[in-house]
Amino acid sequence: MSLSCWSFLLGALLSIGGAFVLFASELSARCLKAFPRCRWLGMVLTVIAWLWAAWATTQMGLDFLEPYKKFAWVIAVVCIPLTWWVLDNLLPCRAWGGILCLFPYSLLHVARVHDSPWRLALIIFAYFCIVKGMIQLLYPWKQRQWLEWAMATPSRFRLFGIGNLLVGVFFVVLGATVLR
Repeated sequence: MSLSCWSFLLGALLSIGGAFVLFASELSARCLKAFPRCRWLGMVLTVIAWLWAAWATTQMGLDFLEPYKKFAWVIAVVCIPLTWWVLDNLLPCRAWGGILCLFPYSLLHVARVHDSPWRLALIIFAYFCIVKGMIQLLYPWKQRQWLEWAMATPSRFRLFGIGNLLVGVFFVVLGATVLR
């Protein structure tokens, strides 16, 4: 996928999330409050994260992984139910953290070779997602605490929605103009 497509995709996701917070504040607040404890969503996100990790492992060009690449899919399939069983508390936060750590891999490979200095906006966002994902993997309760803090007042919650919307529009504009 090209850097322009990445920019459009991230921009669309951020814009949709920001618009959801702005125009459906009560519903989005209920959804976000339920997110950390939603077991079925955690199970789905866990499957996505483990299968994505297996795929990423098979794609990496690291010599020390070569003997183990053939087992990546089996390891992922075994780890999925183990994760459901052992890490069931705040499972959606942990799984989302894993996804946040995984998706920048492809984005950074594309951004590395792009000519425009504006690619740094997506690179900074990617590294922010990696750090946020690592925090969520290690301290999943921080996601719940952060959501509670962000939703403490309606104006603060809307401010985060506006921020998401503006960053999303910025990424869409970047994708349509300088990152083509």
